[in-house]
Amino acid sequence: MRSDPADSPAPSYLALAVTVVTLALAYGVWYAYSVFLVALLREFGWSRSVLAGAFSVFTLVSGGAGPVLGTLADRFGPRRLILIGGVLLAGSLWADSLVTRAWHLYLTFGLLTAVGVATAGWTPAVVMVQRQWKARLGLALGIAGSGVGLGIFLVVPLCQALIDGFGWRWAFRALAILCALWILPATYLAIHDAQPQPRGPAARGEGGGWAAGEHSLGLALAMALNNRTRLGALFQASIFSSCAASAGARKCGPGTR
Repeated sequence: MRSDPADSPAPSYLALAVTVVTLALAYGVWYAYSVFLVALLREFGWSRSVLAGAFSVFTLVSGGAGPVLGTLADRFGPRRLILIGGVLLAGSLWADSLVTRAWHLYLTFGLLTAVGVATAGWTPAVVMVQRQWKARLGLALGIAGSGVGLGIFLVVPLCQALIDGFGWRWAFRALAILCALWILPATYLAIHDAQPQPRGPAARGEGGGWAAGEHSLGLALAMALNNRTRLGALFQASIFSSCAASAGARKCGPGTR
C-alpha cells in the first residue's frame, strides 16, 4: 500500500517550508507596491491614476496567467515553472529599479513582474502541494497559504526600510537579489515533481469529475477568479497610500512636487 507523503515528513515538509518562503517573497513583492508607489509619486510626480493603472495591469496579468500556468504545470511540472518564475521575478525586479518613464513601469512591473510573481507563485505551488499531499491536502494548502501573510508581515516593512535607507531603486535591486538567492537554489534542491495520480471512473464517482490533466487547470481557474476579488482591497490600499503621499508632498515643499 502506498503511504501518504505526510507519513515520511522530511521531503514533503521541506518542500512545503520552501513553498511558504517562496510565496512570502512573491506576494511580498505584490503587496509592497503600496510603499513603492509613495516613493515613485514623490520622485516623478506622476498622477495617482498612472501609478494605480500600473498596479491594475499587474493584477490583470497575474490573474489571467493562472489558467495558462495550470496547463503548463500539467505538462512540465510545477518545479520547472517555479524555477523559471524565480528567474523572471529577479530579472523584472532589477528592471523595475531602472524605471524613468511611466511606460517603463507598466512594462517592467505591470507586465514582467506580474508574470514572474504568477509563475513562481500560487498556481504552481497549489499544483505541487496537491500532487504530494493526499490525506492532508487541506492542512498542506493552509500551511502554504500562510506564506502570503508572512510576506505582508515581513517583506512590506523590509521594503519600506530599504526605501528609507537606500532609496526605491536599491530596494527593488535588493528584492531581486533576495529572490534569486532563495527561489532558485531552494526550489532546485528541495522541490521535486510528483506524477499526478490517474483518476478513473471509480476514483471520481459515477458523476464524473476532473481528469488528471484537467485538475491543475481547474485549480488555476479557481485561483485566478478568487484573486480578482481578493485583491480589490489591496488596490484600494494603494490608492489610499498615494493619497497620503500626495498630501505629505504638498507639505514638504516644491522639491517633492
